[in-house]
This record gives sequence, C-alpha cells and structure tokens, in this order.
Amino acid sequence: MTDEHAVGGSDPLEASFRVKPSVAVSRALALLDAFLDAGHTVSVTELAQRTGIPKSTAFRILVQLTKSGHVIRSGNSYRLGLRMFELGNHFVHARPNGLREVAAPLLGDLFLELGAAVGLSVLDGSDVILIDQVTSSRSSIASSVVGVREPALTTASGKAMLAFVNARDRDRVIAQHLELSRRTRHTVMHAGRLRAQLQLTHESGLAHTHEEYNMGEGAVASPVLVNGRPIAAVSVSAPSSRIDKAKTDGAVLRTARLVASRFIHARELAEDYGLQDVHWDMEAEFPHGCS
Repeated sequence: MTDEHAVGGSDPLEASFRVKPSVAVSRALALLDAFLDAGHTVSVTELAQRTGIPKSTAFRILVQLTKSGHVIRSGNSYRLGLRMFELGNHFVHARPNGLREVAAPLLGDLFLELGAAVGLSVLDGSDVILIDQVTSSRSSIASSVVGVREPALTTASGKAMLAFVNARDRDRVIAQHLELSRRTRHTVMHAGRLRAQLQLTHESGLAHTHEEYNMGEGAVASPVLVNGRPIAAVSVSAPSSRIDKAKTDGAVLRTARLVASRFIHARELAEDYGLQDVHWDMEAEFPHGCS
C-alpha cells in the first residue's frame, strides 16, 4: 500500500492502549492541540512532527478520533470534526445564559454606536482568549479570530483584566511577558511602565493600547467586573487615527458595566426559575488568579 496511513495491520483500538491509558490520553490531547497552530487540514506526518509522537502511534490514535467524530479524515490529511464544535459550544461561556449569550446584544449595540470592531475576551493565565466579536467586512483593520490566544499584556483587554487581579499574579504575568519577543516596536517591555499602566487602568476602569498588538491599530478595553473580579473584558479596536477617545472610552466603559449587570441578572433568573441543574458557582466558573 502506498497510502502514508497504512501502518501495521493490528487493531488500532487495541494497539493504542498497549501503553498506559494516561499516556494514550496525553498523546490524543497533544494531537488535538496540534491543530491549534496548524492549517485547516494537517497530514499525519506533520502532526507527528509537531507532537513528537511516532507516526505509527499518531495514526492509530487518529483512527480512534475519526471514529468518535473528533477529527475527520480528508484524503491523506485530517481536520477537526463537528464533535469538537459541539464540545466547544458546551463550554460554560457558550451555554444558554452564559457570558457570550448575555453580552452579544450589548456588543452589537456598541458596534452600531462606534462603527469599530468590538470584542469580548477572557483571561487564561498570562493570555487572553477572544470568545466573541462583532466586525464588518468594510473594517480597515485585520479581524481577530474567535478562539485565538494572545499574550495578555500586548492587548487592551488583557491589561483591563490584569489591572484587577492580585499583585502576585499580576507580577507573575509581567515577568512572563518580559521573556517574550516584542510583537511590535511599540509593545511595552518595561516592568515599571506596565505596572504604571495597570494602576491607571485600575483607577479609571479603562485600558488603552497604541500599536502594541498590530501596527496602525489602537484599542480601548474595560473589564467586566463581578464582585470586583474581572470575568471578561469588552474592547474596541480601530485604526489609531480614527479612535475618538472621549466617545470611545465612555461607550466601552458603559458596555462593560452593562454586561456585568445583565450577566448577574441572567444567572439569578436562571436559578429562580430552575433553568440550571446546579447553582451558580462563581469560584468554579471564574477561578481566582492567573495560573
């Protein structure tokens, strides 16, 4: 057989579990993670190279993931399957009355008011992840990709949230940031200046970036605070020359506060009417710190 996938003749399910189950699970997760930085479809050879997993082993695991619907085979390559989309939409922020659903109409209103790209992001360790956005095909800046992970301190959203975490976690993220390569020539890479920016953000509720993430692009963000904790951030991005600071600052701050208020209200209603199987556990949904 000439197909690069023709590896051995044993049962893939049986063969892949000749190693410890924990090792097999780790390898399967590593293969799924490898799709994050890859293209739409990826060959088994590239997946093996990206993960360091032997090609024959990678193939056997991919056979199982194909059977379960987590990946789809396309010729001699693989792509993520609809099962992954289903799982992603069961993540807590994407469920009914979750953060994304509550914020969506308010993000739309902000977009109509300002005519600029609007985003909703959450903090994960030293990174931010975009979980929703509203933009236009006529936008003059490159749109971000929902689900993309970026270093928090290169973004207005990340700064908006980090300004409200405890000092130990904030300093840890700053230290990690200083080890990274500068994204643009305007990316702030000085600990003292970053702390000063975060202090100003804590006082005003607003974070600003000027060409720190992309050249020619500015952004304004405000944290969504629930009980003083930054569960997310609302942001607006536009060409630096087009940002009306006075107008944008007020609109972003107001929207972030509305998202927080409606999120709390939606959760209270869900509990009152028995729409949730369990009570809202904020500690579980929005853990403290930046691990």
